[in-house]
Amino acid sequence: MMNILQDFKKGPLDFYRKKASFDWKKLKVFLETEEVIQYQNELYTELQKHADYNQTDSIQTLPFDEQRRIACRQSFIYKSIDLLSISSLIQNLKIPPTATRVMMQVSPSSTIKFSVTDSLFVNVIRSLGTTRHDHFINDTEEGNIIGCYCLTEIAHGSNVKGMQTTATYDKEKRAFILNCKDFQAAKCWAGGLGQMATHAIVYAQLVTENINHGLHCFVVPVRDPKTLLAYPGIIVGDMGEKIGLNGIDNGFLLFNNYEIPRENLLNKLGDVTDDGQYITSFKDPNKRHGAALGSLSLGRVAITGICESYGSKAITIAVRYAGVRKQFGPDDDNEVALLEYQTHQYRLLPYLAAVYVVRIFSTRLSELQYQFSIASVLGNDTANLPDWGMELHAVSSASKPIAGWTMKEAIQESREACGGHGYLKAAGIGDIRNDHDANMTYEGENHILIQQTSNWLLKMWPLVVKRQKISTPMKSADFLTNGMDILLNSKFPAKNIEEICRPESILVIYQWLICHLMQKSSNKLDQELHKSKTQFWAKNDSQVFNAKNLSIAFIQHFMLQTMLEKIAEAQEVELKNVLVKIFALYGLFSLEKYHLSSLYQGGFAVGPLAATLIQEAILKICSELKNDAVALVDVIAPPDFVLNSVLGASDGEVYKHLQAAMFRSPYAMARPSWWQDITNWKENVLKSKL
Repeated sequence: MMNILQDFKKGPLDFYRKKASFDWKKLKVFLETEEVIQYQNELYTELQKHADYNQTDSIQTLPFDEQRRIACRQSFIYKSIDLLSISSLIQNLKIPPTATRVMMQVSPSSTIKFSVTDSLFVNVIRSLGTTRHDHFINDTEEGNIIGCYCLTEIAHGSNVKGMQTTATYDKEKRAFILNCKDFQAAKCWAGGLGQMATHAIVYAQLVTENINHGLHCFVVPVRDPKTLLAYPGIIVGDMGEKIGLNGIDNGFLLFNNYEIPRENLLNKLGDVTDDGQYITSFKDPNKRHGAALGSLSLGRVAITGICESYGSKAITIAVRYAGVRKQFGPDDDNEVALLEYQTHQYRLLPYLAAVYVVRIFSTRLSELQYQFSIASVLGNDTANLPDWGMELHAVSSASKPIAGWTMKEAIQESREACGGHGYLKAAGIGDIRNDHDANMTYEGENHILIQQTSNWLLKMWPLVVKRQKISTPMKSADFLTNGMDILLNSKFPAKNIEEICRPESILVIYQWLICHLMQKSSNKLDQELHKSKTQFWAKNDSQVFNAKNLSIAFIQHFMLQTMLEKIAEAQEVELKNVLVKIFALYGLFSLEKYHLSSLYQGGFAVGPLAATLIQEAILKICSELKNDAVALVDVIAPPDFVLNSVLGASDGEVYKHLQAAMFRSPYAMARPSWWQDITNWKENVLKSKL
């Protein structure tokens, strides 16, 4: 293993690397396993062989069309790599999230393009279609067609039941007629639709004999696979330049009396006979609707890990820069590194801890998702599958938002912590920030999505009050069995910094907090209902400071619980010690940031001691982790060709890389083509207005 993990080149970062309390190679093996590291290295090596993965210039933005061309080529390369085949991925359930992380860090646009046009398109057909749709899967896998996924519309996103695209069955033609009544009903934001896709999964309201049966899925040809020209009856186009991820051709799509065969309806959940009779095995339309959107849970699990892949790149750059960059000092002759300053430690190290917690959690969540999917396909553990699916939905509906928000803050803090140089494109953080921003809204707008978690939790509150046993397949809420005892008998568990840093103390605080917020949210909902509000408005007016905080506390606790289970596997004291510090820093930092007022409002904490201990403990752990910070980012950092940052390279030669980047810029020493607008500005600029 030590031959696979090479030592870093000697350089300015050696000062901190030599001070680390643990061996970074041992920690990496512990977290990822030798098999996964071997796979990861092989995938990096394979990608580096292809010229298309070495065309990204860190010093300037490529032309819009060139970004599209490269992302297109890269997505096809992904398709051809055996390491990314299903057979390779499922050999070890830790490999799929690792593959996604590698791909996202190498090229986010092409990874999302590949995932949507190939994986998602095929998976939806497998999940919701039947054998009559196998030819679409075969054609996709053979590269004859390119798919995309069309759910969102111009006027409706989160409210999927309000979608306006219709598919009306014509029994004379034995075909569905697709229509968008106006531009508001146009499908939009579909990755791959703008320029590449030949076929689309389209969600539309299925209508037979003037009866609307709700949203259903159809496979719809949109372009000729040989010419890429749109078929008559379709208007399809590209949405234009975005804040980031411009390699993805997000498109819009309108239908005008566009016919598709009856058989193109994905009919596992509902079907229409030749003579126009609608049939379904679901008695409850809401359950059929939920099953039709089940593919989105897989996406939210993946995005939880994707958020971390962005955050780990940004925090690596910022910590390495902080270990090299020196400013000020106790005297004029001795400047000290930014990493020595308490303010800088507080700005970065809690987010470094968050990256570790989210990585460990998202890897485990991905394993659970795959186990669930395999059990569903094989028909195993059928008694637990419905509860497992509901818990997975509830957990991922909170993990995506909290991972997204936390990494957004981590990336922005990393950008600012690099000072003016961090604003350079060559620093790399600007592109990370812009690309990550999409995670706030796609696959579910975060503030709406997180309500699914509190809904699931509040359904358990009556069981908590009755002291009934609560057992969930993923064990995320099992502690609620003792919820009333926790609520009534728990008090702030620490009298000094040592006690507040103990994992068991931190978990007790979160468990009380969740029980308190469940009670508070339930009471708030009842109060709003007693004001003669409808269930709709009562629920919406119970989110801020109540149900939203409940969901956040719940997922933070589950992340910490998952990390503690991982820490328990550590055999070496040095590894266990540093991981416990990471655990405590994330847990206490999140308490101080989100929940401190709730501890006092609920009577759990009284007087200034609790707040003082939490704040002092955060600063103490930051100080203790200072010398470990560079080694900690070495564990999670991608190779330099992937990090692609003049500030974050593993050799620590910040100023050499800055000079090389600046001197390499095509604009650095050249006189601008418009130089006469400077020298003769009175004639060339002012007279041009006349």
